[in-house]
Amino acid sequence: MTDDIEKTSPPALPSAPRRARSVAGGLALLLSLVTLIGLGYVWYLLSYKAQIVGLDVTRSFQAQSQALIQLNAKIASLEQAQGESRKAIADLAQRQASLATANRPGRHWRVRAAADLLLIANDQLRFQHNVPLALLALHQAERALRRQGDPRLLPVRQAILQEILRLKALRRQHTSTMALDLVALAHSVRTLPLALPRAFPEKTAATVKSAPLPFWRRAVDGIWQDFTGLIRIRKEPIHERALLAPKRAYFVRENLQIRLYGAQLALLEHRPALVAADLSAARRWIERYFDVKARSTQTVLAKLQDLQHKSQALKWPDISQSLHLLRRLSRAAS
Repeated sequence: MTDDIEKTSPPALPSAPRRARSVAGGLALLLSLVTLIGLGYVWYLLSYKAQIVGLDVTRSFQAQSQALIQLNAKIASLEQAQGESRKAIADLAQRQASLATANRPGRHWRVRAAADLLLIANDQLRFQHNVPLALLALHQAERALRRQGDPRLLPVRQAILQEILRLKALRRQHTSTMALDLVALAHSVRTLPLALPRAFPEKTAATVKSAPLPFWRRAVDGIWQDFTGLIRIRKEPIHERALLAPKRAYFVRENLQIRLYGAQLALLEHRPALVAADLSAARRWIERYFDVKARSTQTVLAKLQDLQHKSQALKWPDISQSLHLLRRLSRAAS
């Protein structure tokens, strides 16, 4: 019986493989769960990124649509501006063609510009006495007529050239003679003697001694001399001269120099009326504050008088001949 037990007991050992099988099944189940979870996570990521990519594509498409709309608006505005520029170019070409076909001198813009310049030159010389500006206007008018190239305008150009020569000669006459004389007079003012108060001649005592007079006679003579000394009557060939203190003599000379330099400036600006006015004021100033009996003062006064005569003799040339001739040609052509 014991042998039977010993023979039947060994077959109970196969329980270990069953445990290994159960462990392997658990591991397989765990691996499948992990794989399933990983696949779910990957699916979630893919679906989220696809949604984000779809949103970015939509936004970029909307931005590109707006940019395309703005670009179309700019293209339309540029086409409109191009059309306007083409129209302006066509108008300019038409005007240029009309100017090129117009052969009459009164209808060309250069001739009209020359007429305006001649009118400006006459106004500047007649009213403003501005010789440089009048010369500039005459030169510009002659240049415009020369560019016109019309042989009928040759007499007008010749008249303009003659007027330019007259103005240049007048300008040289002003700056070469009278201006230098005025500068010399302004420098000589510093040495002119001023007017001094006149001393009355005092009665000198008699050299011959006479007999002594009585007391009452000497008293009467003294009273009479004191009475006659209170009133003095004198005659002046000119008006009363102002007596100046030595400190004010500097300002008198400076004011006189300012008058002479003002006459020179008016002469350079070609204004004879102002030249004559400043010279007259300088002459009155010298006669009032300086010694007119001195030889240097008389020389300055004579020079001032000579300059006054020259300034009155100056006459502005007539430069309206070219303007009248151009207007006559324009009326005849029209």
